[in-house]
Amino acid sequence: MTSRQWTPLAKITYEVDQSLATATPWAPAGYELAFGQYTVQSVAPASAGTDSTASGAVPSTADSDTSDTGTVTVGRWNIGVVSGDGRTEALLSRTQGGMVSFKRDGREMVLRRPAITCFRPLTDNDRGNGSGFDRVRWFGAGRYARMANQQFSQTETGVIAEYTYTLAEPGETQVAVRYEVDAASGRVHLTARYAGATDAPTLPAFGLEWTLPKQYENLRFYGLGPEETYHNRLHGGKLGIFERTAAEDNAPYLVPQETGNHEDLRWAEVLDAQGHGMRISQAGSEHFAASLLPYSSLMLEEATHQNELPPVRHTFLRLLAAQMGVGGDDSWGAPVHEQYQLPADRAYTLDVNLELF
Repeated sequence: MTSRQWTPLAKITYEVDQSLATATPWAPAGYELAFGQYTVQSVAPASAGTDSTASGAVPSTADSDTSDTGTVTVGRWNIGVVSGDGRTEALLSRTQGGMVSFKRDGREMVLRRPAITCFRPLTDNDRGNGSGFDRVRWFGAGRYARMANQQFSQTETGVIAEYTYTLAEPGETQVAVRYEVDAASGRVHLTARYAGATDAPTLPAFGLEWTLPKQYENLRFYGLGPEETYHNRLHGGKLGIFERTAAEDNAPYLVPQETGNHEDLRWAEVLDAQGHGMRISQAGSEHFAASLLPYSSLMLEEATHQNELPPVRHTFLRLLAAQMGVGGDDSWGAPVHEQYQLPADRAYTLDVNLELF
């Protein structure tokens, strides 16, 4: 017998679909009526011709050269890292409180440093049940957070920058944002930790919002899709690899509101038309959520009709540890069910890896 090497796959998902065998007056043949999925751990024989993304594994950057250890430059106001192949650069600011530049081959991915977000644009259901009144303390909590402390340290493999923020809300809750840059590869391990606030209303969302150049308008992800999914709207999404655009994910609601979220992500890629961009992959045990839109959360919240939204100048990426559900049982008073809310006294952590390609 010939021995074969077996390597574990992250997951295998079995799917059963029920579709129309013949056309009807209301739907064509093949129209899907229902589906079910079941995901298990499994193993499979290693194969040189296997597409790793088919199993949902995090794609690797084949052209990365990490033979050199990279360069770390410590300045008075900033710390810079250049990868071993000289193609990826990261700049961490002491004064601006985060990563202010992240680029590969000169292509910049940071127009403004990733900012803490604790709010989401109100939905019609939120307005109907008065959610804005109860959760107004979170509206500017991340936007106007104050940097309370910062700490930089060089390691054998690169640099770590840790920022502690005090949220702009009565409880002055602490949020810690940490960047660990591997100098050889230019990869970044990013965490954002919300410590939890006592005696506070439930949290609409927690994570980071990132302003990108306009051309990064394509999203490819492994998670629930293809359409938007939320904490209380998971069963309508299939687990798979999907592609969307920022424009597609901006649902044309009469009144602009929360839209385009994708839950249970293992990885996501933000791409331009040439296929360049950034890969975000799950680093810890928890999946993450993300959206890529042509408008920021604040723009969506401020507009009362679609024609009030400004001309598209940037793309906005939200990376979330969690977001509350989007609706109760009606739109005129019913709140989001308790199990789909985010208790504010709980800790939440966004834990992801970032890689440019």
